[in-house]
Amino acid sequence: MNIFVVDDDSLIRKSLYEALSNDSCSIFCFENGKEAMMEIQKKNPDLIVLDWDMPVMNGITFLTKLRQNHFDTPVIFLTVNESEEYKIEGLEKGADDYLCKPFSIAELKTRIKVVLRRYKKDQGEDEYFRNGDICLNSYNNTCTQNDKPVEISVTEFRLLEAFVHNPDRIFDREALMRIAFPEDSVSSDRSIDSHIKRLRKKISGERIKTVYGAGYKFV
Repeated sequence: MNIFVVDDDSLIRKSLYEALSNDSCSIFCFENGKEAMMEIQKKNPDLIVLDWDMPVMNGITFLTKLRQNHFDTPVIFLTVNESEEYKIEGLEKGADDYLCKPFSIAELKTRIKVVLRRYKKDQGEDEYFRNGDICLNSYNNTCTQNDKPVEISVTEFRLLEAFVHNPDRIFDREALMRIAFPEDSVSSDRSIDSHIKRLRKKISGERIKTVYGAGYKFV
């Protein structure tokens, strides 16, 4: 998944790049709408986090051009202006959500998930992903194997989702830590071993293999 962060504040670009980047998500940062517009067709973002006030091309002009060119990419506006008029204008121009600065990273992540979920439903996309006998439902973080429910935690679901979307890819512990605990930088990477052990007990067929000295992979 590709996410555009369009903001003239370098600190915001840096913090969002670090917070949102993971093994299943690539972040592309731009300091104004003109730069981002030049890359739209090439990188085809799945979502855009867009600042309102920027030089060269501001957010509302960028969004207007985006919709005029028939791009339905979900957009979340960031702005310091809390006035109702701004919110109405942004939503009427085609924004999907609106978040005032300063904001928490956790709230932005939640809004991104909600907007993407709503967009997928509007597009009629299936919430399910199947790999062999395993089926995941990303809407409610549930799993079945051979059409039988498997009780797994949110952390285990995150790990399993990364595995089934990337069969035979070797994940080291550091990568799995970022996937399992996206908002926690203090957990021990050895805790991943415990989660993998529990996941193996719940998923039959020895699907998660240890690659000694490298990490784990799903087969």
